Amino acid sequence: MENRFPDVDWFCDRCDSHLNNQVGFDDNKYIWQCTECNHKNSISSTNIYESKVDFDIRD
Repeated sequence: MENRFPDVDWFCDRCDSHLNNQVGFDDNKYIWQCTECNHKNSISSTNIYESKVDFDIRD
């Protein structure tokens, strides 16, 4: 199955781990539990930011 977001790097909202590198990561799942801190991250287009700065200033 192809990635929904092929050019997106996903990072954990809690610990900032790179989710794409975690074993079994699949962006076709709508929730991904970080293997580093167990935080459940939403994997959706509404959570794609152009930069870390944009992420930090989100409402």
